[in-house]
Amino acid sequence: MTTVSPQSSNPAPSDSFADEIRALVEATAPRLFAVVEQFRTDSGEPDARVAAWGLAHGDGSAQVTTVDGGFRMSLRTPERAAQLISLRPGSVGCLVWPGPAASTTHRS
Repeated sequence: MTTVSPQSSNPAPSDSFADEIRALVEATAPRLFAVVEQFRTDSGEPDARVAAWGLAHGDGSAQVTTVDGGFRMSLRTPERAAQLISLRPGSVGCLVWPGPAASTTHRS
């Protein structure tokens, strides 16, 4: 009995096509952000914690998951996640966009 390796029905992409695929993925990838909750401790000192992580999509919508994984949301905008954190008494939510040009968006 002879064993034959299955032939791939798709030929290996050329280097230029592979580069095009990589560019497509990079251009359409959602952008990662953190939802940070800022608050004051019992002693009055400022403190913060990462409450959730999210993905911002090209259409402006966002998917957000709490750090403990207990809650997931689909939102119209990433900023909505910061607004929801700010509803908690004594808390201010903000978005932090990790990366080389990191920025922060505060909500009160």
